[in-house]
Amino acid sequence: MVHSVRLRALLTVLTLTVAAAGCHSGGRPAAKGPAATLDPSGGGAAGGGSATGPGAPDAGSGPDARVTGPAGGPSGSAGAGGSPAGTGGSGGGAGGGSGPIVGAPTDPGAGPARPKGWRKLAAGPLRGRHGASAVWTGREMVVWGGAWRAGNASIWLDDGAAYDPAGDRWRPLARSPLAPRSDAVIAWTGHEVLIWGGQKQGSLEGFGDEYDDGALYDPARDTWKPMAIWPLASRYGARAVWTGTRLVVWGGASAEAGDQPPPLADGAAYDPGSNRWTKLAAAPLAGRIAPLGAARAGAALLSWGLGPFDGDRRAPVSDSAVYDPIGNRWSPAAAAPAPPKKTWCFDAPGCVGVDTGSRVVFAGQGLAWDPAGDRWTTVAPGPLADPALEGKASAWTGSRVMLWGGGTTRGPADTPPATVIPGGAAYDPAADRWDPLPAAPLAARARAAAVWTGRELIVWGGEGDEAHRAQFDDGAGFTP
Repeated sequence: MVHSVRLRALLTVLTLTVAAAGCHSGGRPAAKGPAATLDPSGGGAAGGGSATGPGAPDAGSGPDARVTGPAGGPSGSAGAGGSPAGTGGSGGGAGGGSGPIVGAPTDPGAGPARPKGWRKLAAGPLRGRHGASAVWTGREMVVWGGAWRAGNASIWLDDGAAYDPAGDRWRPLARSPLAPRSDAVIAWTGHEVLIWGGQKQGSLEGFGDEYDDGALYDPARDTWKPMAIWPLASRYGARAVWTGTRLVVWGGASAEAGDQPPPLADGAAYDPGSNRWTKLAAAPLAGRIAPLGAARAGAALLSWGLGPFDGDRRAPVSDSAVYDPIGNRWSPAAAAPAPPKKTWCFDAPGCVGVDTGSRVVFAGQGLAWDPAGDRWTTVAPGPLADPALEGKASAWTGSRVMLWGGGTTRGPADTPPATVIPGGAAYDPAADRWDPLPAAPLAARARAAAVWTGRELIVWGGEGDEAHRAQFDDGAGFTP
């Protein structure tokens, strides 16, 4: 998990310097180790426009343990924007579950069948914002946090709301125990909404500005409870992947290690059933900041990221490995190819891929990994298969990766996007083809949140370009 502003700062330098020198790997070779079984099945669920005016929001306010035994397999998402991952039953929890994957085509979703095309959502109780986290629970879209921008100042938020498409209505969430933040990791465990990490208020001046705490929200009771304490050193730029049963967090760098901290190669996995973190076994990967990551059949794939400094820049490292949280073991995987634009992942939510069954797809980055052949390929070119286009809202339907909106930036500063795009597209991994989405009844924007309900893509919030500086509090649903 890494905020897009810091990521743009790191990758802007990398892109400018590597464009002339060429991209190379700074990682050490993957070590041999016990292989994690990679089931070819898989899937998962993803976890606006009037612009709001000014007004100050309310301010917000263990130990290592081994994982024992499998938990249930609810599907869910990780990363802002509801990046999908995981397998299992929509009603699953600790001890197992059955039923369709939440958000997959076999899930009827919530609400009546609607005509194909877009519809506007009812107005909600939340102010406009960008960088909010959203996830689908099987009944509601839960939206929490984000940041609201006024001029050159950003105010981080700690409130949330749930949208019920059946009644086209919203309800506010109970006050959370978390401090205000944006870009937090979010996932649906089958019983609770898991929120972890995120960007701190007013922390874009330097490093060490990401949280390492979290909380679980029970939508049935409208209550919160804190997660166990993160067992490792604080860091920024770690990757968090929800596997369907565990939140796997790995990599990053420590802000306390100076201006050029070495990248970290350690991590921990969180089990919501026992409310415990487990330190990961030693990784066969070189440490890195902001790696690519994705769930795969209950395991976590980790790959390309920013490694140690090579002169005045961080060298990219591209070795890959798969971590099995149940067995607490790693298996090596093929190294990712040199990116065609000399960088991956300007778009922080897009750094988390989608397990489509036959491939793990990073559609917004133009990249895919085939676990059967252990090889990486590029996906068909398309207007949204661009790592330099950040803030794309994304969701996995079970057969298509849907991307909508996004923007370009002039630099790493905390400013609105220089330009935003108004449309979207759906990527079909089976046909390796992009299809444009119909025009939406929303103003163009970036950094919106999106989920797939089983019936429709829902896009909400986001912000306009620097010429308009709008913070949107509206949304729309699209039925394919």
